[in-house]
Amino acid sequence: MPDAKLIRLIDALLPQTQCGQCGHPGCQPYAEAIAAGEAINHCVPGGQTTIDALAGLLDKPTLALDPEYGVSPTHRLVAYIREAECIGCTKCIQACPVDAIVGAAKLMHTVMIDECTGCDLCVAPCPVDCIDMVPGPDIPVTWHRPGLIDPASGHVQPSPPAPASALEEASRERADRARSRFLAHKARLAAIEADRAARRDARQQAAGTTATSAADLGPLMIAAAMARSQLKKVEKQLAALQARAADTTELDAALPGLRATASQAQTALEQAQRGEAPDTTSPSFSTPTEPEAQQETAPEAAAPVKTGPGSKRVRTTGDIR
Repeated sequence: MPDAKLIRLIDALLPQTQCGQCGHPGCQPYAEAIAAGEAINHCVPGGQTTIDALAGLLDKPTLALDPEYGVSPTHRLVAYIREAECIGCTKCIQACPVDAIVGAAKLMHTVMIDECTGCDLCVAPCPVDCIDMVPGPDIPVTWHRPGLIDPASGHVQPSPPAPASALEEASRERADRARSRFLAHKARLAAIEADRAARRDARQQAAGTTATSAADLGPLMIAAAMARSQLKKVEKQLAALQARAADTTELDAALPGLRATASQAQTALEQAQRGEAPDTTSPSFSTPTEPEAQQETAPEAAAPVKTGPGSKRVRTTGDIR
């Protein structure tokens, strides 16, 4: 793994435009690639002076800028939004690696010139082509001075030490500020993604809990339905026997227990639906299984009542338990 200190030293020499022209999503990733052995001549904004500075740091022969990556600009460029044409789509805001564009959805956007690195990444996403790259402040993109190159080895000899000029200091300060804004931008996006992931996990867990709860309610729903069904059957049989003035002693004795069972089964179901633990400890509460239900109803089905023509068919026989 490349040395972290070496990566920081390489990154400190890069112009911090975060343009991605080198093939990496920012200057720090390119610094990591250089530390791992990638060529030093892919930084288009930094140009030859940056390549020379990298060669001096790494004690390597200097190289010319690889033309496949682009041509170095002769002046610092910044983005300019023609505000009268801006539709407020926010696509440029999302593309800016240093958050140098301010605005809101369906409102006018504008570029903070002092923070713009000239990366050009906001131009392509604009659906109405209202962004131009124009000359910016008269501050060089890089603060490096041309080094002295040894013709024999190609190595760069450091320039004689001299106080930095005001423009060089301004260039370095602008690069440092861009680095900080880039790191803050990445941290903000990471926080947003983490929040989205947390909410997504919470929704999935809630959906799983709901599905589990629905499955757990199944036996209670069956128990409540069967208890109601048994109660209604007995009530109908009781009404039929009373209409014929027949003996209802057994049904009268069974009715309170069936009513209590039906009430408790319904209460347990409602408690489970509210997320409370159902009380199933009462001796009168049970969850009949399908075979038990068949056993209970089978005698009734086996002994239908024979009635005369035109009479009302009311079942009055069958074991009641």
